[in-house]
Amino acid sequence: MSSIIIPRRQSTDYHLLLLISLSFIFISISATSDSTTIIANNKKKKINRCPLRPYSHNNNNNNNNIHRPPLILGHRGASFHIPEHTLPSYRLALELGADYIEPDLVATKDNVLVALHDVDLNATTNVHGYNNGEFSERARLSEANGGKWGYYVNDFTWVELQQLRVRQRVISGARYDGYDYLFQIPSFTQIVNLLHEWNTRELTLIGRPSKTGGVTGLYVELKKSYYFEQDGNVSLADLFLDELAEHPKASELLFDHVTLCEGLRYDEYRVPPLVLQSFEGNVLEYLRMKFKERWMDFVEEDAILASGVVNATGEEDDEVDHPWIPPLVLLVPESKCRQETFWFDVESLHISGLGPNKNCLLPSSNAMESNDTLAIARAKREAREWVAKAHSIRLAVHPYTIKLEKDETGGVPQLFSSAEEELRYYYCELKIDGIFTENIEIAQIVGAEGCEEKAPVVGKPTVCIKEERNLWLFGVAFLAIGAFLASIVSTYVTFYCKKEVNTNRPLPLPEVDTSLDLVQDEEDEI
Repeated sequence: MSSIIIPRRQSTDYHLLLLISLSFIFISISATSDSTTIIANNKKKKINRCPLRPYSHNNNNNNNNIHRPPLILGHRGASFHIPEHTLPSYRLALELGADYIEPDLVATKDNVLVALHDVDLNATTNVHGYNNGEFSERARLSEANGGKWGYYVNDFTWVELQQLRVRQRVISGARYDGYDYLFQIPSFTQIVNLLHEWNTRELTLIGRPSKTGGVTGLYVELKKSYYFEQDGNVSLADLFLDELAEHPKASELLFDHVTLCEGLRYDEYRVPPLVLQSFEGNVLEYLRMKFKERWMDFVEEDAILASGVVNATGEEDDEVDHPWIPPLVLLVPESKCRQETFWFDVESLHISGLGPNKNCLLPSSNAMESNDTLAIARAKREAREWVAKAHSIRLAVHPYTIKLEKDETGGVPQLFSSAEEELRYYYCELKIDGIFTENIEIAQIVGAEGCEEKAPVVGKPTVCIKEERNLWLFGVAFLAIGAFLASIVSTYVTFYCKKEVNTNRPLPLPEVDTSLDLVQDEEDEI
């Protein structure tokens, strides 16, 4: 009988190497398991890939992967060049590269939604002098509009409005007036048709969209909902929902992001195709509730269920569980943005962004007129804090409005020498997420130039796919190292054992004379 003898020291080395290799294999399995768990969790908890402001899980927006200038919102179209709220004005904004066109919607006498900034037609149309005063008897006072005298849009039918023509709002000579009284008031249906034609046919021929923009969206304001309820007992929100549900192209144009956004990479971003804004928080809450109730009017049920975008197990989150609800933006007048209860009221709403009057982010006119440097510095600090507060609760900030005129109401503030300088302040110092502007190309140029430190950015990716991939690679790497070490141990042991068989074989036992009669021990039998 023979045996293999391994010295104690060599045996210890063998066990140590075997332990190390097994440890590497265990770590690799654990890492791979953790990665699988993370991915499984992500499948359970869907994340909206197309929010109004991309965000990270920790809300730290300094190390994001979405690098692009702030969104450009074509204020009433390209209203610096062409009279506001006309189809040519919207079309020019599209051609200049706006991320959104922004129609203000009001209702006619026969409940047709049209684009108009004022409920009084006399502000931007020829209603007063049309056809030698044909509509002069329509002028009246309206208690719902503060007792003001005017030609109110809800006293005119859609057919009657088509006889009127629109002019430039600014009449001081700062803007070109050669297009005055050439274009009609458009309906909401016509605007959707225009945008659909642009996004589905013409935009593809031009070569856009980019991976951090996407197709152009619609940024709708429901104008003075309270006026239509008080003056005509009409719900502007319900009219909007009804027209949206009835339009044959609305689902494809304004709700396709529900499924398309699922395929985006961590460094890609697509603007939400529809955004709704209002000064009235109760209107936004009503719209949210109605979109949840009427979701089958806007999206295909089969597409929703097939993509799994609805999270049926977790807590309700509009961006995740009801992605067909458009981002809702609360417009903030200067009189409200500094109120003590402002942020408390904001956090009670289910919104995605704030649209503050730009004066909320500027020093007071008194401080600028007196050149009070301390007051100006304090106001700038408070503006930065205001934007940072909004970002901390995942709200986008879209101030209004950039105008090129220096002396017009709402024009370039005294603090700046030009609209370009004003834009750099919002982009680079305040880090806003988007801007309403009447001159698209100026916002494009300043955004392309970027800031001195780094280009202005928007948000964070919603899912860090890189981290998931790195975790998988981490597990695979440990698995490979463990397998390699195991192979070394196996080779070493095989070689060493053969060597020990040859060099450490014990001496043969002496031969025993079996012819002798030996007496067996009783214990051997037991």
